[in-house]
Amino acid sequence: MKFFKRLAGLGLTLVASALLILLGVIYFMITVWIVKLGASWAQVAVEGSTIVLTAGIVTAAAMIGSALQN
Repeated sequence: MKFFKRLAGLGLTLVASALLILLGVIYFMITVWIVKLGASWAQVAVEGSTIVLTAGIVTAAAMIGSALQN
């Protein structure tokens, strides 16, 4: 019985991890779009690598900030 509880806990951990990874990727894509839109509104010519780097920094800061808030 104890084995099945641990197995169920492992399954729940795997599902939660996959969901968090999926949400992180979605949040990153939305952040890329926002940074790209903001750069175009400001009429600033930026390269794709700069947009990805900026979105990565913003996404990481948001995830770390939300983890520290709890």
